Parts: sequence; C-alpha cells; structure tokens
Amino acid sequence: MIAVISQFFNAPSETFIRDHVRNLAPGMTVLICQDPDGADQFGYPVLSGIPGPSRLNQLPSRISIPARLCWLAYVREGMSRSDEDKVVEFFKAHNVDAALIEYLTIGALFARACLRAGVRLYVHAHGADSTVMPRKQTWRRRYRRLFASADGIITPSRFIADRLIQIGCPNEKLHVSPCGILPEQFTPSKRESGRLLVVGRFVEKKSPHLTIEAFARIASRFPEARLDLVGDGPLMARSRALVEQENLADRVIFHGYRSTEFVQGMMQNAAVFVQHSVTARNGDMEGLPVSILEAMASALPVVATRHSGIPEAVVDGETGVLVEEHDIKSTAEALASLLADTRRAARMGDAGRRRVLDHFTQRHTRDRLRRAMALPAIAEPLDIEERQVQ
Repeated sequence: MIAVISQFFNAPSETFIRDHVRNLAPGMTVLICQDPDGADQFGYPVLSGIPGPSRLNQLPSRISIPARLCWLAYVREGMSRSDEDKVVEFFKAHNVDAALIEYLTIGALFARACLRAGVRLYVHAHGADSTVMPRKQTWRRRYRRLFASADGIITPSRFIADRLIQIGCPNEKLHVSPCGILPEQFTPSKRESGRLLVVGRFVEKKSPHLTIEAFARIASRFPEARLDLVGDGPLMARSRALVEQENLADRVIFHGYRSTEFVQGMMQNAAVFVQHSVTARNGDMEGLPVSILEAMASALPVVATRHSGIPEAVVDGETGVLVEEHDIKSTAEALASLLADTRRAARMGDAGRRRVLDHFTQRHTRDRLRRAMALPAIAEPLDIEERQVQ
C-alpha cells in the first residue's frame, strides 16, 4: 500500500498530482492532505486536515491569511506531535509501505512521521520548491536533512535534478521522471491557419505578456493570425492593457481558466503552441510544463525558451524552435517562420508527437515512478488504455 501526500488534490494546475493518484498503484493507495476538497473523487481512504489549523488562523478576523500561507507557516514550524501521531496511526492502519509526497516543502513536513512509521519516503520535487525556496539558508538546511532521510527524490527534469545536487542532494537518490500525458486525449491538430495558442497561469515565470509583445511585432504581416490565451492570474490586467495598447483586441482572445476538455479542443485547432517561460525575479522556474507535452502530443510545433527542463522535451529545429529568455525579437521571428512555412511547421509537429509517444506518456511516467519507488511492475491499464498510435 502506498500513500500519496499533497496539500490539495483539486488545484486546476496540478493535474499531474491527480495522475499520480490514479495511475501509480490502482486500488492500493491512500491519501493525506490538508484540504479535503477533491480528495473523494478517487474513492480511496483519506486523512485530511493534516496539519491542523495554523496559529495564523488565530489572528484577528480582519487579517486575511490565504490557506497556502497557513500551510507554509506550518512547514516552517514543523508538524505538531498530535498531527504526527495521526499520520503514523493512519500509515499503520492501512499497512502503508511507501509514501510519495508532492513538493519538497511538504516532504520536509512529513519526513519524521514516515521515519517513525517505517514508511519509505519518496518526494516529488517540482518548480518553485526547487528553485525559490533553496535561495534561503533555512530551507537549504531543511532540505539537506530531508535528502538524508528520504529513500528517493524525484524531479521532472535533469535541470531540476542538477539544481538539487548543488544544494546537497546525493545523485544516487535522484530519479528524473517528467510528467506524462494520455496520447488518446490529444489527437493531431487540424492546424487552422494562423492560430497561435498559449496555455498556462498568468504569472511571471510564464510571462504571457512577452508572448503578446512578440505577436504584436508580426501581427501586421499575418492579418489572418490570432492568439488564444487560456489561463488567468496576476498578470492578466497587464496583458489586457498591452493588447489594448497594441490595438489587437480583435486578434488576441483571453479565455480565462478552462477545463482540460476545453484545452484539448483548442489544441485540435491550433497551428503553433507558444510558451515563453522565464526565470522570475524571485528565482521561480518551471519544471517541465505539461502543456508543452500536450501540445506536442497534438502535433503542434512549439516555440519556447531555453528554460529549465523545456529543452529536454523540445528539440530545437526538430520539434519546435527554442529562443533565449526575454528575447522577444527571436520569439517573433520564430512565430513568423512557422506561420509562413506551414509544411515545416507540420513536420515539426509530427516529430513532436512521435517524441511524446516514445518518451512522455503517462505509462512512461508510471513505470519510471514505480521503478524509482521499488514497487512491483503492474499490467493494469491506465484510465484510458494507451493504444499504439502512429
């Protein structure tokens, strides 16, 4: 029996966590979380409310403290003994042998409970936990203790693995396992002429405004082109203002947060996928964006940056075009070249789909995680059986 531990199981941008729950050990999984919303969708035993309310909740009601900050405060303080006892009892009641904990910060919180219960500890690093938090000496010390006690540390890219080695993670404990996709959900696009697509949160490291600036540079050369952006976040107002400034309101469409099915539909019509990821001022970086893999599975050529794990998926000149971070001119030129040469764009898209089928499906991810966690191989199909797709 394994435990998957996460703060949430219903965050819109964390589909990869739900994939881990569904695919890693079907019928042999229990869940631990702080917020129970969404945990019941899997039909597994759940221990929620761990850790209990932070002391931040005792502040005057006029002071609003986001739930995520309460969780982070508890990580800094450590789990209470009573909460730790509940976790140990839950492990023992369900004969848990191994735990997969999402994010290094949460792994630091649960490490002692795993040690007490004799549960093998595996922690899945992602983005900000690997790039922002280690900038603080307190977290580097905490992470080094976690690395010493963990049985394995899993990263979404070699780039992130190398970052963790720099702060003291033994290389022999590291396992690189990019998140995967179900190829049947992303069939080859019809590639409507001029359709450019961006999918992701409107945050600094995804810099949607830089993609808009690049599009503005070539919009007059391709009057039929349009830019679709799916997502929302703090940079939405800035992005909308830029579109108005460039007089592109009829050519740039903001769709907001939408369902996975909506994104799949958008990819079925797009011609080019764009992801201009950059390193945020606080050091926040991507792991390997799942949306890029979804686009490649949809046979879309990708224009992206040489950022974090992106070059480990997108092969420059073969499955897309890579540019340097903040290089708006090169991004614009890359978009223009693919809009002007649709045959080249189609060849890149087809090559990208083959690359995903060969390396980045959920079956690949499941099998890598099971090997990393020393779990027995299983033959059960995923939620949607992956058929051989050419």
